[in-house]
Amino acid sequence: MYPAVFSLIRPEAHSRLLLVLRPVMIIPVFLWAFLYSIGAAVIHFLSFWSIMFSGKHPAVLWDFLEGYFRFAAKMQAYMLYLSDQYPPFTGGSELPHEVMIHVEYAARMSRTTTFFRPLLLFPHFFFCIGYSAVYGIVHVLIFWTVLFSGRMPEWQREQAEAYFVYMSRISAYALLLVDEYPPFNGSQPRAAELLFG
Repeated sequence: MYPAVFSLIRPEAHSRLLLVLRPVMIIPVFLWAFLYSIGAAVIHFLSFWSIMFSGKHPAVLWDFLEGYFRFAAKMQAYMLYLSDQYPPFTGGSELPHEVMIHVEYAARMSRTTTFFRPLLLFPHFFFCIGYSAVYGIVHVLIFWTVLFSGRMPEWQREQAEAYFVYMSRISAYALLLVDEYPPFNGSQPRAAELLFG
């Protein structure tokens, strides 16, 4: 099982009003994300060299990046219409939220894959472009479906969740939170559900 798994609570219905206001409501989160990203970039730089010298990702640095990852993932879920719950400005796991995240801390990290990580992510760069283009069509369909019916059909929900999981795994790998290469899909084993009860 991939060391980063996700659980998204499916609301029975979506708010049409929140759907329409979402681009405006998300502005404060985007502004905070810009500042948060600066701090994450500094910590990421320190993490990279810590791993290169010691083969370990210091827990204090990993915790910061994992918090940033949680924040970004919840923001992404909100923008993908997977959650109507406003994303928190913190990355902590103590707050109840419709998006639940579990990332397994790696005791040791490979220096080789860490050093070559940008190169290793290169195939995913092209895959992301194609996947995002195709999912963009689904995303537009989701908007109009929810706007008119207040609900998201099962097939649309599955496509949105798969896209969310795939993109989140790429982020976790790029942030040096996990050492396992991400698969080219957004599927999760059923065993992942057991982590969230």
